[in-house]
Amino acid sequence: MSMSDEELGTLIRRHAARHIPTEGLAARIGNAVRAEEAAAPAPVPASAPARQGRRLWQGLAWFGTGAATAWGLALVLLATPVPPADALAEGITANHVRSLMASHLADVASSDHHTVKPWFAGKLDFSPPVVDLAAEGFALAGGRLDYLDGRTVAALVYRSGPHVINLFVWPAPDARAQAPVASARQGYQLVHWAQGGMQAWAVSDLNATELQNFAVLLRERTAPAPSPK
Repeated sequence: MSMSDEELGTLIRRHAARHIPTEGLAARIGNAVRAEEAAAPAPVPASAPARQGRRLWQGLAWFGTGAATAWGLALVLLATPVPPADALAEGITANHVRSLMASHLADVASSDHHTVKPWFAGKLDFSPPVVDLAAEGFALAGGRLDYLDGRTVAALVYRSGPHVINLFVWPAPDARAQAPVASARQGYQLVHWAQGGMQAWAVSDLNATELQNFAVLLRERTAPAPSPK
């Protein structure tokens, strides 16, 4: 236990009041106190392993907090329902890419709509509209069966120069018409609309303007005939 200078002075004064001080008494007392302070163990700095251990535990604590936050965010995202239109657009884009990678664009390869349209008979519970727009720069190349929205659909294949357009067609949930709506996924352009009880999705690496032009032309050619008055 160390002693302050004030405490040391008080001790000397008390000793002097009782006894005649001997020569060097104060010096000896001071030396003794200083020796006691010198002998007291100094604070031992934490060793490198100990410091590393503390840092490791702190890092793990921070990691645990971050991991818990990440897992919590992931659970929230998984629990958040994906809008049906977005999920369908993702599926359509994936099917388009898959058809290009598999080099199997068409089950029936033909530019003649009189050949392509009858091919679907008996394979689907609906008859998809099939038109050729070669004169407008979008040549029919064939058709195939595909699977979307929980059912088998018609996939009509068109070409515009080196670009491939997949047109997916199947019955709409209701008879309401819907104007073309454009979107983009993974670098591909999409346009979807509803008309004549059918819904259609066109997807291609064409630029957005050209694909929308394709949709407009196709809608004009497949529009229901006006009812006679």
